[in-house]
Amino acid sequence: MRGIVTYDRRDLRALREMGYLPFADGSGAGAPPGDAPAGRPAAVKPAPAAPVLPFPVHVFYEIKSVLGRVDPPVPGAHNMISCFGDNQAVEREPGLAAVGPGGMRAVRGTPYFDWDWVCPSDAAYRQRLLDLVEQAAAAPVAGLRLDTVSFPREGFCQCPRCRAAQAASGLDPATWRAAAIAGFVREAVARMGRQPGAGTEPAPRPPLSLTLYPDPYGDHQFRRFGLDLAQLAPLVDFFVVPIYDLHYSTTYWVETLAWGFRDLLGAVPFVVELYALNVDRKALLKAARVADAYADGILLAYERAPEAVRILEELGAPPAHSRLAGR
Repeated sequence: MRGIVTYDRRDLRALREMGYLPFADGSGAGAPPGDAPAGRPAAVKPAPAAPVLPFPVHVFYEIKSVLGRVDPPVPGAHNMISCFGDNQAVEREPGLAAVGPGGMRAVRGTPYFDWDWVCPSDAAYRQRLLDLVEQAAAAPVAGLRLDTVSFPREGFCQCPRCRAAQAASGLDPATWRAAAIAGFVREAVARMGRQPGAGTEPAPRPPLSLTLYPDPYGDHQFRRFGLDLAQLAPLVDFFVVPIYDLHYSTTYWVETLAWGFRDLLGAVPFVVELYALNVDRKALLKAARVADAYADGILLAYERAPEAVRILEELGAPPAHSRLAGR
């Protein structure tokens, strides 16, 4: 798999013009948000030219970011939904914040947290997320990706909602956390499968991916984040592992993490997402080729679309071992 990750609407326009996303004229189901002024229909455009690259390029667009911004679904793209990372929701309702040891709130400005984390037990917030999943799955999207879908870290959440739910379950805290997250993902999959097909049978759901924190060691996914990979693996088509750096001046650690996830996930495909904005191209390509030796693909995050496409062209097609090579 080869792909581009963006939250920038300008990239969507550029990718449409380059032939990697459908137009709004019948070759697709609407323009990305911001393509036309409010109240004015998107202009009809000619059919896109054939893609430049000889392999598929997947576009991942954040329709809901950790900032709390929500956009309409984007046809033809993998629509990314930041689930329990949401600055806007916590600013609006401070009681939504996940609570940890000693009453620490999982919010910006405290150790460990770059954004605000919502308690995964809040029923109303979960319902809003599931409604967004169903809305996106109803559009002709290339896939859905669930991001920040975990507990913030070990020891969270100890708010009254979570304490009551865990006590009622009869499970120990770690097992209950894993059950809570797996239950949410199952609900999301069920919402994705509700879309009517052309006949009486439901249409196949779009591919589902899920982001993992880049820690493949031991049972850290379970202990730190409440992710039971044995429960989650049957629910998703592939995992995404962001491995970010501003320089990639050395790559041994990229190899260590990528190989670790290859061992951890076994038969389940995963792709590595590399930070690409203003990163030296030679260093970025070296890191991508190192990760490619173990992963099933590479995503480039947040570089402007034309430059990202050029980098993917230089990187070349996915390796022969990729279980997502045809996607």
